[in-house]
Amino acid sequence: MPKMPMLALRYLVWLVALRVVFGLLVQVAGLPNAMATAVILAAAPLADIGYQAARKATSVLRLAEWALIWGMCLGIFAAIQIILPAMFVAPMRAVLSDPAGLQQTALILLATGGLMAVFLWIGARSARGPGR
Repeated sequence: MPKMPMLALRYLVWLVALRVVFGLLVQVAGLPNAMATAVILAAAPLADIGYQAARKATSVLRLAEWALIWGMCLGIFAAIQIILPAMFVAPMRAVLSDPAGLQQTALILLATGGLMAVFLWIGARSARGPGR
């Protein structure tokens, strides 16, 4: 099993860096800031995480170990994008107190989790190389 703190830090750096770069592109180039883009930006780094985990593992990772990596990354995403804003930003607390807002937040979390699993699988497959 690869070192989880290193994978967590790697994902956190990817998540923050991509959000900052995309935020700048939204401001400078006028790119649309859609929720689907935020989901993709949160999930895409898992290709690298899956690649690194498969490369640094001393043995073939089992499904439970992949689920642990996936859950850790989803937890980091939820902490950065949902929990921390809810702690410090009143409008976010208002969104979460409204059933419709909570439903939308849960849907985004579900979509992000699904896409994270796909990108994690892609990264793990790319570590094996062609024909393996």
